[in-house]
Amino acid sequence: MSVGINGMGRMGRLALRAAMGAIQRAAGDPRAGNRLDIAHVNEIKGGVAATAHLLEFDSIHGRWWTTIETNDDNALIAGGKRIGFSAASSPGEVPWGDFGCDVVLECTGKFLKREQLEAYFARGVKRVIVAAPVNEAGAFNIVAGVNDHLYDPAHILGYEARPLVSADYNNDTRSSIIDALSTMVTDGTQLKVYAWYDNEIGYVCRLVDLANIVIRKGI
Repeated sequence: MSVGINGMGRMGRLALRAAMGAIQRAAGDPRAGNRLDIAHVNEIKGGVAATAHLLEFDSIHGRWWTTIETNDDNALIAGGKRIGFSAASSPGEVPWGDFGCDVVLECTGKFLKREQLEAYFARGVKRVIVAAPVNEAGAFNIVAGVNDHLYDPAHILGYEARPLVSADYNNDTRSSIIDALSTMVTDGTQLKVYAWYDNEIGYVCRLVDLANIVIRKGI
């Protein structure tokens, strides 16, 4: 099954990296092999050339050391794989189904109401995974590693006993890492647990994990 991404801001771009295996997963991660077949992306700002540049160069998470190009039919070529590109302002303007997209990762942060998301289904999409909460009745809000036992067993926590600082957790793909040295018991009654996380890389890896769960369950 193929997947589309709507919104190629930071979450969309990093989700594409994770989907293509360009983010090194933590040792022992049982979902380290999770990949997605990305068929099409949509981004309203900058055009395909700007998206290609920003995919390759990230000031926080570093360069994606693969060939990122564009071609004559306005598509991205990432590591030799062709990915269609469009610049539509709303989901309903993109013929996702025609591009083979069964699932779309909604990463714009703009379309958070069921009424807005219905446009995807009208264009042939079977499931939409929104990278933000949808606070409406009937919306199924799942966080991989927290309540994804509704689909699959939860996991992906870490434990660290070394004296590390925030920069040491940059590009860490785990959902949360317990800081053993900072965790403490106060007055014998209160437990303080400190944890670190990379709120971009960890998040997009869970997004890709969730898409894999949905696909494995047969949509």
